[in-house]
Amino acid sequence: MSQWLNYRLIVAGLVLIGGVILAGCAEQKAAPAPSQRKVQSDSDQFFDKMKQEERDHGTEQGKQ
Repeated sequence: MSQWLNYRLIVAGLVLIGGVILAGCAEQKAAPAPSQRKVQSDSDQFFDKMKQEERDHGTEQGKQ
């Protein structure tokens, strides 16, 4: 009788593990694409920051 109980526990454990794996591999909903205005704003900020860093870098070389 205890042998059947062991088999039931093993099967129940495998089913539980399979369920956890299946839930973990489920496809997640993709984030919505950013708007054109948001992309433009982000790129403008990036280029402004790059220009500022180039200016700062240029002044540091001039001092050396």
